[in-house]
Amino acid sequence: MGQVKQKSSVSSRLQALWWLSSVIKDGRSVNDVLSTKLKKSADLSDFPFAKQLLFGSLRYYHQIKAILDQLLEKPLKQKDLDVYSILIMGVYQLKHLSVPDHAAISESVELAKKIKKPWAARLVNGILRNYLRQAEQIELKLAKAKTFQFSHPNWITNQLDADWGEQYQQILEQNNFQAPMIIRINSAKISLEDYIQELNSAGLIGAKHSVAEDALVLESACDVNKLPGFDSGLVSVQDAAAQLVVELLALDEQTKGLKVLDACAAPGGKTTHILQRYPEVCLTSVEMSEKRIQKIEQTLIRLGLDKQAKFKLLCSDLLDLEHWWDGEFFDRILIDVPCSASGVIRRNPDIKLHRKKQDLINIVQLQAKILCTAWSILKPGGKLVYATCSVFKDENENQIKNFLVNNHKAKPYRLAPKIDNQMAKHSQTGHQILPGDQQMDGFYLCGLEKPY
Repeated sequence: MGQVKQKSSVSSRLQALWWLSSVIKDGRSVNDVLSTKLKKSADLSDFPFAKQLLFGSLRYYHQIKAILDQLLEKPLKQKDLDVYSILIMGVYQLKHLSVPDHAAISESVELAKKIKKPWAARLVNGILRNYLRQAEQIELKLAKAKTFQFSHPNWITNQLDADWGEQYQQILEQNNFQAPMIIRINSAKISLEDYIQELNSAGLIGAKHSVAEDALVLESACDVNKLPGFDSGLVSVQDAAAQLVVELLALDEQTKGLKVLDACAAPGGKTTHILQRYPEVCLTSVEMSEKRIQKIEQTLIRLGLDKQAKFKLLCSDLLDLEHWWDGEFFDRILIDVPCSASGVIRRNPDIKLHRKKQDLINIVQLQAKILCTAWSILKPGGKLVYATCSVFKDENENQIKNFLVNNHKAKPYRLAPKIDNQMAKHSQTGHQILPGDQQMDGFYLCGLEKPY
């Protein structure tokens, strides 16, 4: 059961309610709502508890929905999804947090009044009190339902079961844990050892990651602005699995004059990792969203990488070669393709609510187009890295197997032995990382060498 470290007022719950309603009612992502300003009535000191309510309510949304289905006589109307959000948060506090029952209920009732729906106050009070009285009976009835057990939509549970058999329950369980905060040191500015000392001086603790060379795992998550030297570009937040992409690109083999393409560049983590490690390569990064291009530019400035003479950042659809490609083939290509994001649910629990099975079909088709397009502009003898933050086989190992049927001379290659030997072998082709493997997110990466 989660611990509540401080007395938390209605304002923190109100802020969490605005966030949660935006996700449930308006279809916004967690990252999107957290990037918006706090409501005027919110106390900044309550931010951690509000965030805890948001993430916890989303992680256990499907489990709590199953409970509420037993308690509500009829579903609430679309316009009252904010009231439904109050109920989700209320049951989450009663079931998963150490909040006193009376506080969870009374302040949930107060929320109904705060959103100017006094009629809902009685409903919220009755439903939450009925849950307390009937919890054991309801949960016994739901015990065998996978939606209740693992708090995922059935299509995700079924897909993971089909892909991973006995391991699927472990993946589902990992998705409901809080992921560790992992940072990437800007090796162009500071060493890993020196930055650990900087952390210690700031009262923070970080340990070297087991396989990612530039990664530190923080003992406790913190606001990025509390990281020493964040504003001056000493460090970035990036999961260790994503940091392995640069290793698989094998840029150490030849750097001067090497033409490299980051074909799906946003949010810029891999572009900046390449530039800080290999400033002498000729890197082109392509991203189709102007808004995300601006975020990449801001990150480049923060890291001091915006003045690289051999670097080009282009706003274009990768598939529209006539619009952006100058006809010169690339020695290395990275495609971190759009995906279901099923490997990062623990960081983005809204994926459980927003992603649909049909989305997976469309995404797999798009991935295949991107892979074939990127392959067509790779030099003979060049290397391409295909990556996703997914754990679904159709996006990963099966996608590569299908590609190799039509490009059978393409040669898959692996990470260097010093890293490969430490990795779990979950796939025959490429590297499949499952959530929680060596503290990493779910991720897939595969190297492909083009024959001469």
